[in-house]
Amino acid sequence: MQLKTPFVILLVILVQSTIFCQSNSFPNYSYKPDKQYFKSYLEASKRVVTSPARWNKNQWITAGSVLAGGIVIYAFDDEIRTFFQNNQSTTGDFTSKYVFEPWGSGLYPAVLIGSYYVYGLAAKNKRSRQIALGATQAFVISGISVEILKHLTHRHRPYQDIPANSRMWEGPFKGFEYTSFPSGHTITAFSLASFFSSVYKEKMWVSILSYSLASGVALQRLYDDKHWASDVFIGAALGFAIGKSVYYIVNKNSNFTIGISNYGGISMVYHIK
Repeated sequence: MQLKTPFVILLVILVQSTIFCQSNSFPNYSYKPDKQYFKSYLEASKRVVTSPARWNKNQWITAGSVLAGGIVIYAFDDEIRTFFQNNQSTTGDFTSKYVFEPWGSGLYPAVLIGSYYVYGLAAKNKRSRQIALGATQAFVISGISVEILKHLTHRHRPYQDIPANSRMWEGPFKGFEYTSFPSGHTITAFSLASFFSSVYKEKMWVSILSYSLASGVALQRLYDDKHWASDVFIGAALGFAIGKSVYYIVNKNSNFTIGISNYGGISMVYHIK
Protein backbone atom coordinates (compact mmCIF):
# COMPACT_ATOMS: atom_id res chain seq x y z
CA MET A 1 0.00 0.00 0.00
CA GLN A 2 2.92 2.35 0.73
CA LEU A 3 4.08 2.13 -2.87
CA LYS A 4 0.70 3.46 -3.99
CA THR A 5 1.08 6.66 -1.96
CA PRO A 6 3.12 8.58 -4.59
CA PHE A 7 0.43 7.90 -7.19
CA VAL A 8 -2.28 9.17 -4.85
CA ILE A 9 -0.27 12.36 -4.28
CA LEU A 10 0.15 12.74 -8.05
CA LEU A 11 -3.61 12.46 -8.50
CA VAL A 12 -4.21 15.25 -5.98
CA ILE A 13 -1.71 17.46 -7.82
CA LEU A 14 -3.45 16.74 -11.12
CA VAL A 15 -6.79 17.67 -9.58
CA GLN A 16 -5.37 21.00 -8.47
CA SER A 17 -3.93 21.71 -11.92
CA THR A 18 -7.35 21.30 -13.54
CA ILE A 19 -9.51 22.83 -10.81
CA PHE A 20 -7.82 26.22 -10.96
CA CYS A 21 -8.41 26.39 -14.72
CA GLN A 22 -12.14 25.75 -14.53
CA SER A 23 -14.66 28.06 -16.15
CA ASN A 24 -18.32 28.60 -15.29
CA SER A 25 -20.45 25.78 -13.91
CA PHE A 26 -22.82 23.68 -16.01
CA PRO A 27 -26.17 25.52 -15.81
CA ASN A 28 -28.53 22.54 -16.00
CA TYR A 29 -26.78 19.92 -13.87
CA SER A 30 -26.97 19.37 -10.14
CA TYR A 31 -24.00 20.23 -7.93
CA LYS A 32 -25.22 18.10 -5.02
CA PRO A 33 -26.60 14.55 -4.72
CA ASP A 34 -30.26 15.58 -4.76
CA LYS A 35 -33.39 14.33 -6.52
CA GLN A 36 -32.41 16.03 -9.77
CA TYR A 37 -29.03 14.33 -9.70
CA PHE A 38 -30.37 10.81 -9.16
CA LYS A 39 -33.05 11.41 -11.78
CA SER A 40 -30.28 12.14 -14.27
CA TYR A 41 -29.06 8.54 -13.82
CA LEU A 42 -32.25 7.35 -15.49
CA GLU A 43 -31.86 9.91 -18.24
CA ALA A 44 -28.25 8.95 -18.91
CA SER A 45 -29.03 5.21 -18.83
CA LYS A 46 -31.95 5.70 -21.19
CA ARG A 47 -29.76 7.68 -23.55
CA VAL A 48 -27.19 4.87 -23.65
CA VAL A 49 -29.80 2.17 -24.29
CA THR A 50 -31.82 4.08 -26.89
CA SER A 51 -28.90 5.76 -28.67
CA PRO A 52 -29.07 3.45 -31.75
CA ALA A 53 -32.52 4.87 -32.52
CA ARG A 54 -30.89 8.29 -33.04
CA TRP A 55 -27.87 7.18 -35.05
CA ASN A 56 -27.28 8.55 -38.51
CA LYS A 57 -25.57 6.73 -41.36
CA ASN A 58 -22.05 7.56 -40.21
CA GLN A 59 -22.80 6.44 -36.68
CA TRP A 60 -24.10 3.10 -37.93
CA ILE A 61 -20.91 2.75 -39.94
CA THR A 62 -18.92 3.47 -36.79
CA ALA A 63 -20.89 0.88 -34.80
CA GLY A 64 -20.43 -1.65 -37.58
CA SER A 65 -16.70 -0.94 -37.65
CA VAL A 66 -16.45 -1.47 -33.90
CA LEU A 67 -18.38 -4.75 -34.16
CA ALA A 68 -16.21 -5.90 -37.06
CA GLY A 69 -13.10 -5.00 -35.11
CA GLY A 70 -14.38 -6.99 -32.15
CA ILE A 71 -15.00 -10.04 -34.35
CA VAL A 72 -11.51 -9.86 -35.83
CA ILE A 73 -9.93 -9.55 -32.39
CA TYR A 74 -12.10 -12.43 -31.13
CA ALA A 75 -10.60 -14.62 -33.86
CA PHE A 76 -7.12 -13.91 -32.48
CA ASP A 77 -7.89 -14.01 -28.76
CA ASP A 78 -5.71 -17.06 -28.15
CA GLU A 79 -2.72 -15.68 -30.05
CA ILE A 80 -2.94 -12.33 -28.27
CA ARG A 81 -3.09 -14.06 -24.89
CA THR A 82 0.00 -16.11 -25.74
CA PHE A 83 1.90 -12.95 -26.69
CA PHE A 84 1.17 -11.22 -23.38
CA GLN A 85 1.90 -14.28 -21.27
CA ASN A 86 5.22 -14.76 -23.04
CA ASN A 87 6.26 -11.16 -22.39
CA GLN A 88 6.16 -10.75 -18.63
CA SER A 89 8.67 -8.53 -16.81
CA THR A 90 9.44 -7.00 -13.42
CA THR A 91 8.52 -3.54 -14.72
CA GLY A 92 5.29 -4.88 -16.14
CA ASP A 93 4.45 -6.55 -12.83
CA PHE A 94 5.07 -3.31 -10.92
CA THR A 95 3.05 -0.99 -13.17
CA SER A 96 0.26 -3.53 -13.36
CA LYS A 97 -0.02 -3.89 -9.59
CA TYR A 98 0.56 -0.31 -8.45
CA VAL A 99 -0.63 1.85 -11.34
CA PHE A 100 -3.17 0.28 -13.67
CA GLU A 101 -4.93 -2.27 -11.43
CA PRO A 102 -5.84 0.39 -8.80
CA TRP A 103 -6.99 2.73 -11.56
CA GLY A 104 -9.24 0.15 -13.21
CA SER A 105 -10.59 -1.16 -9.90
CA GLY A 106 -11.75 2.32 -8.92
CA LEU A 107 -9.30 3.03 -6.08
CA TYR A 108 -7.45 5.90 -7.73
CA PRO A 109 -10.57 7.29 -9.45
CA ALA A 110 -12.24 7.42 -6.02
CA VAL A 111 -9.38 9.61 -4.78
CA LEU A 112 -9.61 11.79 -7.88
CA ILE A 113 -13.38 12.22 -7.77
CA GLY A 114 -13.40 12.67 -4.01
CA SER A 115 -10.77 15.40 -4.29
CA TYR A 116 -12.91 17.25 -6.80
CA TYR A 117 -15.96 17.12 -4.56
CA VAL A 118 -14.12 18.04 -1.35
CA TYR A 119 -12.52 21.02 -3.07
CA GLY A 120 -15.91 22.05 -4.43
CA LEU A 121 -17.40 22.02 -0.95
CA ALA A 122 -14.49 23.87 0.64
CA ALA A 123 -14.24 26.53 -2.06
CA LYS A 124 -17.98 26.66 -2.80
CA ASN A 125 -17.14 25.77 -6.39
CA LYS A 126 -20.22 24.36 -8.13
CA ARG A 127 -18.38 23.20 -11.23
CA SER A 128 -15.97 21.03 -9.24
CA ARG A 129 -18.88 19.33 -7.52
CA GLN A 130 -20.68 18.90 -10.84
CA ILE A 131 -17.62 17.27 -12.38
CA ALA A 132 -17.28 14.95 -9.38
CA LEU A 133 -20.95 13.93 -9.55
CA GLY A 134 -20.78 13.48 -13.31
CA ALA A 135 -17.69 11.28 -13.04
CA THR A 136 -19.42 9.27 -10.31
CA GLN A 137 -22.39 8.82 -12.60
CA ALA A 138 -20.18 7.56 -15.43
CA PHE A 139 -18.49 5.19 -12.99
CA VAL A 140 -21.78 3.80 -11.63
CA ILE A 141 -23.56 3.43 -14.97
CA SER A 142 -20.57 1.70 -16.55
CA GLY A 143 -20.36 -0.63 -13.55
CA ILE A 144 -24.04 -1.58 -13.74
CA SER A 145 -23.90 -2.01 -17.52
CA VAL A 146 -20.91 -4.31 -17.40
CA GLU A 147 -22.45 -6.51 -14.68
CA ILE A 148 -25.60 -6.97 -16.75
CA LEU A 149 -23.56 -8.03 -19.79
CA LYS A 150 -21.33 -10.31 -17.73
CA HIS A 151 -24.30 -12.22 -16.35
CA LEU A 152 -25.99 -12.47 -19.73
CA THR A 153 -22.93 -14.02 -21.36
CA HIS A 154 -20.88 -15.78 -18.64
CA ARG A 155 -17.73 -16.10 -20.66
CA HIS A 156 -14.85 -18.05 -19.14
CA ARG A 157 -11.76 -16.09 -18.14
CA PRO A 158 -8.44 -17.22 -19.66
CA TYR A 159 -7.17 -18.73 -16.40
CA GLN A 160 -10.36 -20.68 -15.64
CA ASP A 161 -9.75 -23.54 -18.07
CA ILE A 162 -6.77 -25.79 -18.66
CA PRO A 163 -5.94 -25.31 -21.44
CA ALA A 164 -7.44 -21.82 -21.78
CA ASN A 165 -10.42 -21.75 -24.13
CA SER A 166 -11.55 -18.43 -25.61
CA ARG A 167 -14.72 -20.00 -27.02
CA MET A 168 -16.31 -20.93 -23.71
CA TRP A 169 -19.58 -19.02 -23.15
CA GLU A 170 -22.19 -20.32 -20.70
CA GLY A 171 -25.00 -17.87 -21.46
CA PRO A 172 -27.37 -16.38 -18.87
CA PHE A 173 -28.35 -17.78 -15.46
CA LYS A 174 -25.04 -19.46 -14.64
CA GLY A 175 -24.28 -17.93 -11.27
CA PHE A 176 -21.28 -15.69 -10.64
CA GLU A 177 -18.37 -17.86 -11.71
CA TYR A 178 -17.69 -16.88 -15.32
CA THR A 179 -17.62 -13.11 -15.84
CA SER A 180 -14.99 -12.34 -18.44
CA PHE A 181 -17.06 -10.42 -21.01
CA PRO A 182 -16.71 -7.50 -21.14
CA SER A 183 -13.86 -6.15 -19.03
CA GLY A 184 -15.19 -4.18 -16.07
CA HIS A 185 -11.87 -2.46 -15.34
CA THR A 186 -11.63 -1.33 -18.97
CA ILE A 187 -15.18 -0.05 -19.30
CA THR A 188 -14.73 1.94 -16.09
CA ALA A 189 -11.39 3.41 -17.17
CA PHE A 190 -12.66 4.43 -20.60
CA SER A 191 -15.93 5.87 -19.32
CA LEU A 192 -13.95 8.16 -17.01
CA ALA A 193 -11.42 8.96 -19.73
CA SER A 194 -14.10 9.98 -22.23
CA PHE A 195 -15.94 11.99 -19.57
CA PHE A 196 -12.90 13.94 -18.36
CA SER A 197 -11.57 14.49 -21.88
CA SER A 198 -14.97 15.95 -22.81
CA VAL A 199 -15.10 18.21 -19.75
CA TYR A 200 -11.59 19.48 -20.51
CA LYS A 201 -11.70 19.17 -24.28
CA GLU A 202 -9.71 22.40 -24.65
CA LYS A 203 -6.81 20.84 -22.69
CA MET A 204 -5.06 18.26 -24.85
CA TRP A 205 -2.94 16.96 -21.98
CA VAL A 206 -6.04 15.85 -20.06
CA SER A 207 -7.20 13.73 -23.00
CA ILE A 208 -3.74 12.28 -23.53
CA LEU A 209 -3.34 11.40 -19.85
CA SER A 210 -6.90 10.06 -19.48
CA TYR A 211 -6.75 7.77 -22.49
CA SER A 212 -3.19 6.69 -21.71
CA LEU A 213 -4.32 5.52 -18.27
CA ALA A 214 -7.37 3.81 -19.75
CA SER A 215 -5.25 2.07 -22.39
CA GLY A 216 -2.82 0.99 -19.69
CA VAL A 217 -5.70 -0.55 -17.76
CA ALA A 218 -6.82 -2.42 -20.88
CA LEU A 219 -3.33 -3.81 -21.44
CA GLN A 220 -3.02 -4.69 -17.75
CA ARG A 221 -6.08 -6.94 -17.97
CA LEU A 222 -4.38 -8.87 -20.78
CA TYR A 223 -1.00 -8.88 -19.05
CA ASP A 224 -2.49 -10.29 -15.84
CA ASP A 225 -4.46 -12.90 -17.80
CA LYS A 226 -7.78 -11.63 -16.44
CA HIS A 227 -9.46 -11.12 -19.81
CA TRP A 228 -9.39 -11.94 -23.48
CA ALA A 229 -8.52 -9.16 -25.93
CA SER A 230 -12.09 -9.04 -27.26
CA ASP A 231 -13.38 -8.49 -23.69
CA VAL A 232 -11.11 -5.49 -23.40
CA PHE A 233 -11.91 -4.08 -26.85
CA ILE A 234 -15.68 -4.13 -26.34
CA GLY A 235 -15.27 -2.79 -22.81
CA ALA A 236 -13.30 0.17 -24.15
CA ALA A 237 -15.92 0.93 -26.80
CA LEU A 238 -18.80 0.74 -24.32
CA GLY A 239 -16.93 2.84 -21.76
CA PHE A 240 -16.24 5.52 -24.35
CA ALA A 241 -19.93 5.69 -25.29
CA ILE A 242 -21.11 5.80 -21.67
CA GLY A 243 -18.69 8.57 -20.75
CA LYS A 244 -19.88 10.68 -23.68
CA SER A 245 -23.54 10.04 -22.83
CA VAL A 246 -23.03 11.17 -19.24
CA TYR A 247 -21.20 14.27 -20.43
CA TYR A 248 -24.18 15.09 -22.64
CA ILE A 249 -26.42 15.01 -19.56
CA VAL A 250 -23.96 17.12 -17.56
CA ASN A 251 -23.56 19.69 -20.31
CA LYS A 252 -26.92 19.94 -22.03
CA ASN A 253 -25.82 23.01 -23.97
CA SER A 254 -23.97 20.81 -26.41
CA ASN A 255 -24.52 17.67 -28.42
CA PHE A 256 -22.06 15.34 -30.06
CA THR A 257 -21.90 13.11 -33.09
CA ILE A 258 -19.54 10.17 -33.43
CA GLY A 259 -18.85 8.92 -36.92
CA ILE A 260 -16.33 8.17 -39.66
CA SER A 261 -14.53 11.22 -41.03
CA ASN A 262 -14.05 11.80 -44.73
CA TYR A 263 -10.32 11.26 -44.27
CA GLY A 264 -10.59 7.99 -42.36
CA GLY A 265 -10.76 7.30 -38.66
CA ILE A 266 -13.37 8.14 -36.06
CA SER A 267 -14.39 11.75 -35.65
CA MET A 268 -16.43 13.58 -33.04
CA VAL A 269 -18.24 16.82 -33.80
CA TYR A 270 -19.87 19.05 -31.20
CA HIS A 271 -22.94 21.08 -32.13
CA ILE A 272 -23.81 24.06 -29.94
CA LYS A 273 -27.55 24.36 -29.29
